Amino acid sequence: MSALGNEFDWSKPYNKESDDKQSFETFPADQLDRAKYAEFLTNYLVEEGKNGGYVLNLNARWGTGKTYFLNRWKADLEKQYPVVYIDAWKQDYSDDPLLTVVASIISQLRRLAGDDADKIVLKAAEKAIRLFKVAAPAITKGLVKKATGVQFDDIAATWQDDSSDSPAPMGALGVGDAAGKVVQALIDDHNAKLQGVDTFKESMAQWIKAIIGKQSLNYPAFILIDELDRCRPSYAVEMLEVIKHFFDMKDVVFVVATDTEQLQHAVKAVYGVDFNAATYLGRFFRRRCTLQEMPRNKFIAQKVNQQNINIDELAPFIWPDISDGVHRYTEILANTADAFYLPLREVEQLVDKVYLIMKNRNGKKINLYHLASFLIIHDKYSDFYHCYFGERKPKGPSSSISDISTIMHYIDDANINIEVEIGLTPSQHFPKGLVTKGNVGYSLDFHDGYYKVRFDSIVQAQIEVLRNSPNAKYYHDQIAQKRSSQGKLIVGEIMKYELALLKPSLSQYKDWIELAATFDN
Repeated sequence: MSALGNEFDWSKPYNKESDDKQSFETFPADQLDRAKYAEFLTNYLVEEGKNGGYVLNLNARWGTGKTYFLNRWKADLEKQYPVVYIDAWKQDYSDDPLLTVVASIISQLRRLAGDDADKIVLKAAEKAIRLFKVAAPAITKGLVKKATGVQFDDIAATWQDDSSDSPAPMGALGVGDAAGKVVQALIDDHNAKLQGVDTFKESMAQWIKAIIGKQSLNYPAFILIDELDRCRPSYAVEMLEVIKHFFDMKDVVFVVATDTEQLQHAVKAVYGVDFNAATYLGRFFRRRCTLQEMPRNKFIAQKVNQQNINIDELAPFIWPDISDGVHRYTEILANTADAFYLPLREVEQLVDKVYLIMKNRNGKKINLYHLASFLIIHDKYSDFYHCYFGERKPKGPSSSISDISTIMHYIDDANINIEVEIGLTPSQHFPKGLVTKGNVGYSLDFHDGYYKVRFDSIVQAQIEVLRNSPNAKYYHDQIAQKRSSQGKLIVGEIMKYELALLKPSLSQYKDWIELAATFDN
């Protein structure tokens, strides 16, 4: 247990009640041991919060489980601290980030305070909101009209008319008197806003104190903001300004969870592409903590689990053998994603496209490695894709599309020489373990099992089988010839024979891939 007593256990699923209390959202048990990061952050922020306001940027790329992390963390924080959770993206229809933050704080902390909350504190907080609400230009113009009796645009037009060296006549609009009143009105308005900020901070402090006393909680209050990087650029930037200027106060900790690279794009959308967004964001965040990206195999396992695939029903139609369990299906997709260095967003798209094809295969047998690889090649290596399907002539060291040098010419930034494990089932094709040549049977001397091969050998073998169109008998006879002379079979020979038995044509794979590709990413 930590020195502050913050020990979190995420080894079991967590059911989160919906806002309307009519349903639950289930967050599965954590497979990545992220509870220890939540403990570390909690202990750090509790100490830092004592010294004044603190804003932490929780940086997490898409697919790292940012929202999962925040929700599980929130569930544990609530046991000891006041907590507010704000989904910024759900509320960016508003033109006012300040109102979003304040309204969320009021509604969520009010529930903590209960029916007998300190009415004075509630009223003070709401009064403060009205006091320091940032005036829009139309409101500012209204202040000028109220203070001077003259339209703001008329005064501005007179000030801007510098076509003459002589001053505007004082009586025309009463500009001399009006200008003084305008300046005073703006000063008074500015001072009122500053007073409103101070009033709000005082009210927040009193309110948090009352809640902590009532609920037997501890300082600081945690305000968790999620999905800011998905908001409109102007809204995201304004919310950061709101947090910095209105909530810099002792015992209040903000955690702003973002894909920080995407947030930098939002900043540049507001201030220009040459603007130093990283330095700008550094103004708002005291520290940045980066969540580690989920390994592809675990990410895929979660996605596949959600798809509820019936592996017993699917296994007879998939090569290589996956009858050992759904983990074999997951493993094939993960190996393929690893070979092409797919980011998690593209991994999700790959898993979804494969699932879509599995539902529409019409009883056909599929080489899952080949299908997954060419779904990726379709999106990332279009030249190779078109050469493969005979729409262009191949370039490179060899004119053969199945030559490994040609393959690497097109996809040289992939890591297709990784080692993978494939399930082979020769017993299904060679009765009694014999391969026949003429009327004589020879021992195959090759058993069912999982064999290690290089990824590129699978790609190359399938291209050879599909493009050169040799039938299964061709590979059967090669095996028989070798065994008749006591030659030892290698994995590649059995692999090509099993691939030839699958029988989907080149055009069938093309149809599957391009139908799946019609679903926009």
